[in-house]
Amino acid sequence: MAFLSSFRIGAETVYPEALRERLRSFPLLENVGEGAFRALMAEANWFALPGGTLLDRDGENDSALFIVVTGSLGVFVQDAQGQRRLVNHVPAGETVGEMSLIAGSKGHSAQIVALRDTELLRISPAGFEALIARHPRVMMNITRFLVRRLQNATRQGDGARPRTFAIVPLQEGLTSEPIAFRLATALTEMGSRAAVLDSAAAEQDAEWFNSFEQAHDVVFYRGDAPDSAWTHLCLRQADRIFLLADAARPLPPRPLDLPAFKERASGLPELLLLQPSSGALKLPQHFSSRAGLFHNHHHVRAGHAKDIIRVARFISGRATGLVLAGGGARGFAHIGIIKALTEAGVPFDRLGGTSMGAIIAAGLAMEWDVDELTRRMRAVFVTDNPLSFTEFQLPLVSLMRGKKVSAKLREHFGDICIEEMPRSFFAVSSDLTTGRIHVHHEGLLWRALRASVALPGILPPVTHHGHLLVDGGVMNNLPVDVMRDQTPGAGPVLACDVTGEIDLKARDDRYGERPWWRLIWQGLKGNPGIFSILMRSGTVGSEAQRRIVREQCDYLIEPPMPAIGLRDWKKFDQAIQEGYDTARADIEKQPLPMVQRRLRARAV
Repeated sequence: MAFLSSFRIGAETVYPEALRERLRSFPLLENVGEGAFRALMAEANWFALPGGTLLDRDGENDSALFIVVTGSLGVFVQDAQGQRRLVNHVPAGETVGEMSLIAGSKGHSAQIVALRDTELLRISPAGFEALIARHPRVMMNITRFLVRRLQNATRQGDGARPRTFAIVPLQEGLTSEPIAFRLATALTEMGSRAAVLDSAAAEQDAEWFNSFEQAHDVVFYRGDAPDSAWTHLCLRQADRIFLLADAARPLPPRPLDLPAFKERASGLPELLLLQPSSGALKLPQHFSSRAGLFHNHHHVRAGHAKDIIRVARFISGRATGLVLAGGGARGFAHIGIIKALTEAGVPFDRLGGTSMGAIIAAGLAMEWDVDELTRRMRAVFVTDNPLSFTEFQLPLVSLMRGKKVSAKLREHFGDICIEEMPRSFFAVSSDLTTGRIHVHHEGLLWRALRASVALPGILPPVTHHGHLLVDGGVMNNLPVDVMRDQTPGAGPVLACDVTGEIDLKARDDRYGERPWWRLIWQGLKGNPGIFSILMRSGTVGSEAQRRIVREQCDYLIEPPMPAIGLRDWKKFDQAIQEGYDTARADIEKQPLPMVQRRLRARAV
């Protein structure tokens, strides 16, 4: 507590007139008389918490009622995984602690953290009982307020979106960088009321900052130096933190000095990397060793307005995610789907996928357009199929060597690391060592893709720190859940599932029990061979898991493609066309979720 003061002096109650006017607008004091107001102030203590500070619930605070005058609080509980999760956002004008006060319970499973510099009034249990005994209207207001909070929690689920963002430099010499103003301009063009505060506002009080934030949808607190007093105020005020760094210079060896509970309140910061206008994107020195400082990073190239707009969509919760499933040759339909989505004006901000879906998603993350994506995929899988007979080997580990697959992936993606890609990307493989999925979000891109397409029995596994990684479709062929977990609240997620109901049937009840020469003959008559069986095994996944992840996406496109099998590489153009036709038909029947979000934003 920064300070603690009572309004009672002797037998009189004295309080600032500005505070009186502000409290009159709070739900707790709705339709109460002057006597109740004076009684409440007589029982209240006024104190402040710096942003990122835990509200101590010991002693007299154990069952006290707290009224947020300025700033805001966050209520955190521990989930099943042992992680602290924000379950409620308490803005100015609302109360916290009323449940414990009314129930008379001791001890608290929830923790309350100041999300920014916050002023509060505290009313003790004895003071509260005296207040409602004389003025029962206050208790009625609290009851109504609890009902509204429960209704809002049921509708909103994860609570309010972040509204204040700190952009603070990690290096000296970035004071004049205008990225905060560029982001505010982009958000304004999207329909939001966005503004920037810099060090000129350093002398303002908590009430001024609270009023400024209430007048805008998004406020950027622009830090001036890595360790200045204004920068620390920015950190305390922010719901989310962005660290700003020049990619051409090393990251500082000393970690950022965040307020004690700020990481819990706002999550780990995100990194904005300033890049030159052209050339390959590079990571700054010490990037890997400083990875614990941030959970995500964005490349912002000089003169590339689309990079700023992409970050603005992340901030506003409109960053579109696209998840592509594996499916062998059926995965070519993703190209047609991408073409239809592009024509509909859908941006691709974060990409992920499994197997063939991961390869196509990687091309999008590299900023290949539809024509380049089509040309490269045709060259790899149709003109010169990497799963050709020249790759067969003695099946000690797999039927094929996999060298051609590796060479093709490296030819088209080079030695770029996932962290260096212009857009956010991940690929999924299956870890046979642990029996869990492995999410590739760092390291060499081509090697991550090689693991994601390593169909068990057909291609050799990829080793990763002694673990054996195979095709992600074995465990998660449509990783919508991974996208949700990696960037929660970032925006809508579109998913494309090309698995379908593949016609993999045997026309003989004793098909697998026949002599080898009869199996060859039956294979010529259309019964599945070892290649088809292994490929289907690597993409079918778990039906229960598949059903769960499909329910987690905001928009699902599922081209049927009854005449295209997993190995029909020559039906490249047909698969693309069927994907395009399906996506166009779906878009005409049901509007895309990101279009609806834009319409709502314009009304702000």
